[in-house]
Amino acid sequence: MGISLNGLNSGMADTYSTLLGGMSGSDGAGGVSSLLGDYAAIKNGSYGKMMKSYYAKLERQEAEESGETDQKKAGKVKDSASASAAASLYKSASALGSLNYDDRSEENIDKITDSVSSFIKDYNSLMKSAAKSDNTTVQKQAESLYNSYYSNYKLFAKVGITLNSDKTLSFDEDSMKKALADTEHGNGATVKTLFGGIGSFADKAVDKASRIYRAAGDGESVTSSKAKYAGVGGSTSTSGTSSTKDKDKNKTVTDASSAAAANTLYKSIEKLSSMNISNSNKDEVYKAFSSFVEDYNDLVKNTNKSTNSNVVNQADYLKNIVSGSKSAFSRIGVTVNSDKTLSIDEKKFKDADMSGVNNLFKGVYSTAEKMTDRVNQIYRYATQGDSLSKKTYDNAGSGVNVPTMGSMVDTIL
Repeated sequence: MGISLNGLNSGMADTYSTLLGGMSGSDGAGGVSSLLGDYAAIKNGSYGKMMKSYYAKLERQEAEESGETDQKKAGKVKDSASASAAASLYKSASALGSLNYDDRSEENIDKITDSVSSFIKDYNSLMKSAAKSDNTTVQKQAESLYNSYYSNYKLFAKVGITLNSDKTLSFDEDSMKKALADTEHGNGATVKTLFGGIGSFADKAVDKASRIYRAAGDGESVTSSKAKYAGVGGSTSTSGTSSTKDKDKNKTVTDASSAAAANTLYKSIEKLSSMNISNSNKDEVYKAFSSFVEDYNDLVKNTNKSTNSNVVNQADYLKNIVSGSKSAFSRIGVTVNSDKTLSIDEKKFKDADMSGVNNLFKGVYSTAEKMTDRVNQIYRYATQGDSLSKKTYDNAGSGVNVPTMGSMVDTIL
C-alpha cells in the first residue's frame, strides 16, 4: 500500500490550489490563517496521524460494545470436546504417576505399557480437539504440553513414542516393553523419568489437563485474577519453586507433620464441599466448619516450621487464597488473623445466612476448590511426590472419585 511520488505531488498541488483559492474568500486574514494552519498540518503528517488515531479508537469502541474483542472472544468460549478430553487425560496421566517403575516383572511391565497406551490415546484426543478449539487458553495450554514433549522427543523415541505430523503421538508397545525390561542401558529408568513423579511429562500433563478443563469446561480463560493459585503462563509450573536447583534439592526433604496436616485439612474441606449446607442444619455445618478452621490452622503452623521450601511456598499460596476471601469469611463470623490463621465466632456464624458458606465451598472457582489445589501440592512435596487419592468435585459440589493426584483437576466431570 504505497502512494507514488507523482500521485503525492499531484494531490498536494490540488490541495495547495484549493487553499490559495480560499484566500480570496470573505473570511479575510482569519480564513487565510486557518487554511494555512490546516495545510501545515497536512504537510507535516500530524493531520493523518490524528485521523488514524481517531478511527482506531472508534474501531476499538465498536468492538468492545459488540463484545468482540480478542480477550472476550477467548474468554467466553466453551469447548465440551476439549473439556472431556482433558478430563480423560487427567485421569490417565495421574494413574501413571502412581505406578511402580522399579518392578520389572512381566506382569508389571504389561501394566505400565497398558497405562502408557491409555495415556497416549487420551493425549492424542486432547491434541485433536484443541486444534479445533476457538478457546485461546485451550490452544495455548495444549501447545505448551506439546512443547514439553518435543523438548524431550529423543528420550521418548527410545521407549517407543514418536511424533506425528499433526502433533499426536504414535506408540510402539513392543518397544516400550523392551525398554522397561532393559536394565543394561538404562531405558527402563528413562520410562520412570518420563512418567513417574514430580516434574515428569505425566505430571505436566496433569497440570495442563487441569488448566484446559477449567478453561474449556467453564468457558472462561485462566486469568491472573482467577488463577493466581495455579499459575498462568504456558511454561509456568505449579510447583512454586524459583529454580530447578531448589526443586531438586527439596526432593530429599520430607515433612511428615505438614503431610499429615495437609491430609487432615483435605478431608475437612472435602466434607464441607460435599455436605448439604442450609439454614436448617446450622449446628451440623458449624461443627464441620469448626473442624475445618482447626485443621487449617494446624497446617499453617506446621508449614511455618517446614524446612522444605516447596512446602513453604505452596503454604504461602494457600494463605493468600484464604486472605483473598477475607470479606466472605467475615460475613459468616470467621476472622482471618494477622498470622493468616482463622478464628470463628459461633454466634455470628449461626446468625449468618448459610449461602455464604455455600459460596465458599461449592462450585467452580470457589475458595475450597482453590484451597484443595494447594493442599494437594503441599502433601505431594511433603511426601516427596506422593499424592492424595481422594475426591474432587463437579460444578454442583458433588463428590467424584479420581484415581490419584487429589483434586488439582479442579472440578472434573
